[in-house]
Amino acid sequence: MRSVRTLIPMLVLVALLVDALGEDLLFHPEWGFESYEIIIPKKLSFRGGQQGAVQQVSYLLQVKDKKYVLHLWPKRFLLPRNLKVFSFTEQEKLLEDHPYIPRDCNYIGLVEGTQDSEATLSTCTGSLRGILKIDEERYQIEPLKASSSFEHVMYLLKKEDKFQNQTCGLTNDELEKQMARSENMARLRDYPGSYKHQKYMELALVFDHSRFLFSDSNLTRLIQDAILLTGIMDTFFRDVNMRLHLQGVEIWTHGDKLNVQQMTSQEILSTFLKYRTTTLSARISADWAHLYITSAFIHSLGWAYIGGACMEKYSGSVSSYTNLNILEASRMSAHELGHGVGMRHDTVYCQCRGKQTCIMGTGSSGFSNCSYIEYFNHVYSGAECLNNIPGLGYVVERCGNKIVEGDEECDCGSREDCKKDRCCQPDCKLTQGANCSTGLCCHNCRFRPLGYMCRKEENECDLAEYCNGISSFCPDDAYKHDGTICKSNSLCFKKRCHSRYAQCQNIFGPDAREAPDQCYHAVNLMGDQYGNCGIVGVRTYKACTRENAVCGRLQCINVKSIPELPDHTTIISTHLRAENLLCWGLGYHKSMIPMGIPDIGVISDGTPCGFDRLCVNRTCVHISVLNLECLPKKCNHRGVCNNNQNCHCVYGWAPPFCEEVGYGGSIDSGPARRLKEEVPAPVQVVSIMLMRLIFLILSVIAVFFRRLIEQRSTVLEEQSRSSKENMNSDYNVASCKVLSSSVLIMS
Repeated sequence: MRSVRTLIPMLVLVALLVDALGEDLLFHPEWGFESYEIIIPKKLSFRGGQQGAVQQVSYLLQVKDKKYVLHLWPKRFLLPRNLKVFSFTEQEKLLEDHPYIPRDCNYIGLVEGTQDSEATLSTCTGSLRGILKIDEERYQIEPLKASSSFEHVMYLLKKEDKFQNQTCGLTNDELEKQMARSENMARLRDYPGSYKHQKYMELALVFDHSRFLFSDSNLTRLIQDAILLTGIMDTFFRDVNMRLHLQGVEIWTHGDKLNVQQMTSQEILSTFLKYRTTTLSARISADWAHLYITSAFIHSLGWAYIGGACMEKYSGSVSSYTNLNILEASRMSAHELGHGVGMRHDTVYCQCRGKQTCIMGTGSSGFSNCSYIEYFNHVYSGAECLNNIPGLGYVVERCGNKIVEGDEECDCGSREDCKKDRCCQPDCKLTQGANCSTGLCCHNCRFRPLGYMCRKEENECDLAEYCNGISSFCPDDAYKHDGTICKSNSLCFKKRCHSRYAQCQNIFGPDAREAPDQCYHAVNLMGDQYGNCGIVGVRTYKACTRENAVCGRLQCINVKSIPELPDHTTIISTHLRAENLLCWGLGYHKSMIPMGIPDIGVISDGTPCGFDRLCVNRTCVHISVLNLECLPKKCNHRGVCNNNQNCHCVYGWAPPFCEEVGYGGSIDSGPARRLKEEVPAPVQVVSIMLMRLIFLILSVIAVFFRRLIEQRSTVLEEQSRSSKENMNSDYNVASCKVLSSSVLIMS
């Protein structure tokens, strides 16, 4: 009778599944399931109707005659407001849909009273669907839709050691090649606090035609699969403080877009990445794209490029999804995605939660300690796209969503919101007489005047921006070009002025000073946690060369007091007897990376390390690596170059080349205006020169007329004198004549 009793429920279940729901799961050992049972989850209600401040829901489950209370909390950032789904007609016409998905129906959870438990479930269809871990057992829960009493099928998944022969396509040799390439492609940047913040990866998932057929051509089922796969991967990546966000789904409903048959996983990935670049990215903007193939690959289950995240040419992966075991499918795609963010395969030294069945091995117990270090090293050296927090994602264009789209002049939101906005009307039109409603260059519904400073300089390496008088938006933020001289002969780099002097004072106080080179050579050539030029792999500190020592860990002198520093931070002092120097620095251990503790004791990128040289990525490089195409000569030494290689002129000169008189700024900053309190220096100079010229001309004219008058006076005087002399001479002659005649008479 025992065998009969076991057989009847199985036959009933199969009959129900086949007859009522062709797309539902059928039990088959090759699909990754050990066994199954029917359960009826009971939703628990709490006194007063409150289940927690964050919409917690709870269910009572009875598994193997034992009762468990499952607590669930909604996942955030998993989906956009309107998920993009693309499919194709038989004529290969592209279709775009935005299916309705209830909010807060994807959950993460745990089992009450169970030390080792985890759950990733979805209730978007009204039933429970997902993965549940209770101690050493993992289950896949699926709804039995033929049931009217909320029955579910609880599938016991195979043990992880039974997947040991299922491997990723990256061999050790291939890993070494890719690691070498990724190091060469590493972007030079300075963001020492990057890894302590949560990261976000936007995903695009693609399913091949065989997977669509495998799901009985049920588009809805595949969309649910995509959401659940993303949810499970998101749970995995919480270990390293990274969240996944599903941007869009593409399903090849009528034939494959690529040839995925009789090809290796590497060949398929290469073809898929070209498809992503030329076609997929135009409709789904994402950081990473993953292709699920229903057929098994040759020699492997998947493929990805090490450190490919945020590099368009390499930001994608491919893996097999051959059965109905969604945990194994999500584990494999998470494994490939792990490669994308710098993780290599686990070794015998790697563990996760005390186990060796980790995701970068052949298990699903989480990411190992090795993966932690490799991930954070990758985040530290690049992958800036992971810093972008997903917004609401794709939003259907409509008036009232607070986003100005299409022909809208403004968008104040709902009617209630618009009551508070005197610039915008509920029909997304500006009120009468209004020029604008939002923006840094909009004030009281009017454009700010031409030249109004809408964004001030943050520091000496930043530049101001100005309104143009005809737009409500402030120009994009610009700053001085990397390599521009700033205070104390330091250099601007990524909008900051970097120097060892300032860094020492920031850490050890105002009395601290930068240490001489002897300290750097004594400490940073050691290659330990206190002195190095970076962390390599999981267990190695890179010793600095002598020329790079000043770009390793910061060394200071004249330290008067011990500062308050982040937890686990070690202060080290090194006494150099020959020079009688006491060098101070901070240690940084590899284990501090996963803890999110920032490394404030490393030399900042952009710090000078010699004449025309600066530190970049722990290396002292020539300033030519900054590609300084814009030089002071281009700006006639009356301005500086900005990050767009254009001249930003000082006040008194006009862009683009600071040749003509003006009020400063650049072609990127918007037009500056005259300051009320002063006249530009060039204007002052020109004014003074004009006044001097006029004075000179007037002086010349005055002198000319004076001389002319003097000459004329002289002539007149001479004429007068001449006439007098003539009169006197005539008188004398006459007198002589009279005398002569008198004499004659007398004789």
